[in-house]
Amino acid sequence: MGNQLIMELKKLDSSFYQNNPVVLEALDFDAKTNSWHGGDKVRGHGIVQIQLHGLTFAIPVRSHIRHNDCYIIERDKGRNDIRGMGLDYSKAMLITDPTYVSADIFLLKNKKAAKDLLSKEAHVTKQFSQYVERYVEAVRKNDKNILRRDYRFSTLINYHAELGLAAPTTE
Repeated sequence: MGNQLIMELKKLDSSFYQNNPVVLEALDFDAKTNSWHGGDKVRGHGIVQIQLHGLTFAIPVRSHIRHNDCYIIERDKGRNDIRGMGLDYSKAMLITDPTYVSADIFLLKNKKAAKDLLSKEAHVTKQFSQYVERYVEAVRKNDKNILRRDYRFSTLINYHAELGLAAPTTE
């Protein structure tokens, strides 16, 4: 794999939110007001960066993931409807400028889970790649069943041009 980078938890810089005012289905984005929740004060999720076909995606850490399009870092043992905390592939955002990612390390409370994540870059990259490829294929085939069921709340709808797809249509 050559120059394999160590997967680090970082944070998006405020410039990302300023220069990307509309990212449909993103965490902290309110589609009703077409703006980020709280204006300038976005929570600032931890993210990992994944390179895929020359594109850099930021995959956010999310606390209460309920679906399978993710990599679980820490299982939730309390509730059956929540899988746990992890990297949520459905909320990935395209990073077009490296300065959008802060140099600061994002710290998880569970240090063991954070340490374990560092060695999972190849696995996470493979899973995320499959997630994106399945989306691209579903859009090309106009497979409304897969798109509605598996990608209804995905941020990938924002990146059709970058993924070599026609602009999304609204139903």
